[in-house]
Amino acid sequence: MDLRPHHLLCIQKFTGHGYSPDFTAHMNSVVSELKKNPDTSITLTRGCDELCRLCPNNAGGVCSSSEKTALFDAAVLGICGFSCGEKLSWSEASEKARGLIIKTEKFSNVCASCQWFELCKSTEVYCD
Repeated sequence: MDLRPHHLLCIQKFTGHGYSPDFTAHMNSVVSELKKNPDTSITLTRGCDELCRLCPNNAGGVCSSSEKTALFDAAVLGICGFSCGEKLSWSEASEKARGLIIKTEKFSNVCASCQWFELCKSTEVYCD
């Protein structure tokens, strides 16, 4: 499964809210699948990924918020020491992102400009 680096954070903080009903249903499906199968192989990618497939910000495979999301991706890559194209298990990637970002002050640094930040800030991580 292809995932943008910042989606390692979004998936763990997802509460059933989304950009549209179709996006939210798809996100629920992906989150459920990863919970059931934590050994799922993921590939960190630039640009639109599996979660973006039904996002209303996806304009023909290009994110209309690409400048902002690229900054989120770069922050996650830098903090976690990941690189685009890297393949690893969901459990390995999510644990590292959780330990180095979500459970630290870096979460606010990385995510403060996201429209979902206030919701995520008050949401427990699903897999603790």
